[in-house]
Amino acid sequence: MRAFDNWIAYESTEFGPWTGYFSLENLRTLTSEERLGWMHSMYDEVIPGRVEICREARVALEDFLPYMPDEDAVQVVQSMIDLGDVIRNLMLGMSDTVYSMMEEYKESGLDEITPYLSSIKEIEEEVRHNMSLYSQGFSKLGAIGLEIPDDIG
Repeated sequence: MRAFDNWIAYESTEFGPWTGYFSLENLRTLTSEERLGWMHSMYDEVIPGRVEICREARVALEDFLPYMPDEDAVQVVQSMIDLGDVIRNLMLGMSDTVYSMMEEYKESGLDEITPYLSSIKEIEEEVRHNMSLYSQGFSKLGAIGLEIPDDIG
């Protein structure tokens, strides 16, 4: 469960502050060099860190799987593992979009990246929706008698 605590911490401390620039208005407050720095950081560090922390949570679930007492619990944990794959793929899609946005910005400027920002916001909404589904899995595990820490479920 520590992997999920780490993921939640990463989302709020490492990833969250960078999301303010998903807005064209907020990007306008930056210099061109700062905008490119933000895009490079998102692509080179922030999103890869996010993908890695998601992978660690998935691995923790895989490690948890053999200890499930019955087929229902196995199915819940497996669905949570599959959910991790969905989230990871969304994050990788966000990374691709940030890269394309960065290239478009270099060629055409700030006003031309609006579609990329919209796409990033949509991807982020989907990531957050899917992340919220983990609580359902933890609730199901709790309902079948597995002890789940209160701050996770």
